[in-house]
Amino acid sequence: MRLLLDMLYDLKDTFAPDYYLDCASARKKGFRRETVGKFRLCYLESMKTSCYTYSALTFFLILSCTVGYSQHTAPCSFDEVNQNWHLQTANQKIQGSIQHKLTSMNTRSGEGEFIRTIPIVVHVIHDGWTENISNAQIESQIQILNEDFGKLEGSNGDGNGVDTKVRFKLAKISPNGDCTSGIVRIRSPLTNHQTHERTLLKELSFWDNERYLNIYIVKYINGTTLGYSSFPGGPPDEDGIVVKHNVFGNTGTALNSLGRTLTHEIGHWFGLYHTFNNGCGDDICADGDYVCDTPPQNAPNFSCTVQNTCSNDIPDENDLRENYMNYTPDVCKNMYTDGQRERIQATLDTIRTLIWSEENLVATGCDSAYSPPFICPVAANFVTLTREICKDNSVRFMDISLNESITRQWTFPGGIPATSTDENPLVYYPDIGSYDVTLVVSDAIQSDSFTIEQYINVVAPGTGDPLNYMEEFNSGVYPPDGISIVNPDEGITWELDSMAYTSPPSSIRINNLINTNYGSIDEIVLPHFDLTSAPFGEDIGMKFNWAYAKSDASFSDELIVLLSTDCGSTWEQIFYRNQDALATGPTQTTPFIPDPTQWKSAVIDLSNYRNEAFVQIKLVNVTDGGNNLYIDDIGVEYTSTTATDDPNFILSGIKAFPNPFADELVIDYLFDMPLNGQLSITDIAGRLIYSQKINNTNHLTTIESTTWPEGLYVVTISTSEKITILKVVKGN
Repeated sequence: MRLLLDMLYDLKDTFAPDYYLDCASARKKGFRRETVGKFRLCYLESMKTSCYTYSALTFFLILSCTVGYSQHTAPCSFDEVNQNWHLQTANQKIQGSIQHKLTSMNTRSGEGEFIRTIPIVVHVIHDGWTENISNAQIESQIQILNEDFGKLEGSNGDGNGVDTKVRFKLAKISPNGDCTSGIVRIRSPLTNHQTHERTLLKELSFWDNERYLNIYIVKYINGTTLGYSSFPGGPPDEDGIVVKHNVFGNTGTALNSLGRTLTHEIGHWFGLYHTFNNGCGDDICADGDYVCDTPPQNAPNFSCTVQNTCSNDIPDENDLRENYMNYTPDVCKNMYTDGQRERIQATLDTIRTLIWSEENLVATGCDSAYSPPFICPVAANFVTLTREICKDNSVRFMDISLNESITRQWTFPGGIPATSTDENPLVYYPDIGSYDVTLVVSDAIQSDSFTIEQYINVVAPGTGDPLNYMEEFNSGVYPPDGISIVNPDEGITWELDSMAYTSPPSSIRINNLINTNYGSIDEIVLPHFDLTSAPFGEDIGMKFNWAYAKSDASFSDELIVLLSTDCGSTWEQIFYRNQDALATGPTQTTPFIPDPTQWKSAVIDLSNYRNEAFVQIKLVNVTDGGNNLYIDDIGVEYTSTTATDDPNFILSGIKAFPNPFADELVIDYLFDMPLNGQLSITDIAGRLIYSQKINNTNHLTTIESTTWPEGLYVVTISTSEKITILKVVKGN
């Protein structure tokens, strides 16, 4: 899946030659230059800007690609234009200032401009293995950045391009005023980076993005992604770049890398697009990558071979295979153009203004006059991602002290244990209250102490709502009573929809087709449930219906269901679908609206949690710019599974016969009250085969099943009172 960055162009240097980048087929869907809105790009997934005209809003986007094998496929281009006018309005001032700056800079040469320095902090998120890369490997990457952005003579960056007049330094003073190497090391399982945990990475460690460029080193990102970058103008607490350890620098674990992955990603952080953005276009300045002196390019280059994919430029020039914003192997790359330099400078003059200022260079220790001590003393600091918990639960603390302490001493009033010398201790809190936490660290020469008063808040757990629960999204009230919609980026999220449903008149939907903030999560949080309220002998389950289509065969959004029994301190994944396992309809670049046959039903067994009285469940969408995802008829209920000698499998007034069946299956509902429910039949893979509304008290339905393959089928009857599941077999 695409979800995170484009750094995958570097795979040519990391894997065997027959492994290729696979971002997504370029999609040109009626883009009009004069239209304002959001666009989608592979690395940069962002809004359009122009050399002379800033024609779309710049908003924070996550860029991504995945590794494909055996053959080239065209990386993703921009998605079709959408009409998110509220986002456009919010960023109009920023865009206007950039456009004005680009226009004023158009005829100005970069010669004689002063050097602008960007302070960097590198957060090494590791689990004690090789991803805890050395200082030398980090410093090798900083050197590579300065070679590439500075066109350093005799280096790989000394190509036919220009000196961008930008340099990079590791910060020497932290936001708290402590001496630092500019490197923070944190042991955390978040090094195995998952898309829906993106915000947790920043909660773990984050320095003011107006003063530091935050770079995170992790073990892997969803298994295959190499990294991702934010774009100028986005949410401050999501600003920065995430990179896999084995493409960071050119030594240590990145020995097979040339380190140009970060060069490319920082280009996006400065507001640059791919050289092949939006294809050839009509105007070499106002289309494509919106830089006048990069030749138009219809598709990315995967090799160093000379290519010319567009002929609408005069004179007709070859694709710029040497450009850092292309997809060519690192060995080809050696240049930024003067137009790209102007775009970088425009971003620094309009959005990222404080970070390179003399005031900030002094504050971060990156000015030429700063003289750091020979050895930075340790500076104690810690964090937890769960400051508020229910009693009788535990908190994981993480040492994020600076400058490589050797020993540590924790103190936890009210906790068990009350003290610890572990790096990341797990502490149990049995009683309600607010508790201080203290950490003392030492490097064998000096020590430092840090205390946060009333840091941990322990509360009494509540009691959840009794079962049964059913939400069909048909009341007209949205969000329904008891449901919370969590939308961290305040962008596109779950909304009521009347175009598709399994129980009329509506369902809920999220429009991933136009959601360009890749990697963002949007949650449907259900009320707390008391699963002990289920009668003895009854199984407990969760059920919902979903419909989804991909917009490209290579990428997919994700649907995750998470459950917590400890007041949200930790979440367990109980359901996951993406790619073909999520899709219920055909891949399409037009908005997906499912017909009644294009729904699937999920049935999740919750019987293992029957002793929990305060359970919370949430459904999470992780966007990858796929297509519409619909959810309907969410139930958390107990279902009878009492055995019966009846071969026709009668349960709770519902009868399915014959069983086994052949060409026809008869469903008989024998209820003693009016119903408002749904009948659905799925195959063993969860694909919806049949669906029908239940709306009377005694109904017999005969279902034609001639074309169904032999095998096991699941009949689900869901009402406002109950979910009943019957298993039937076609065949002998």
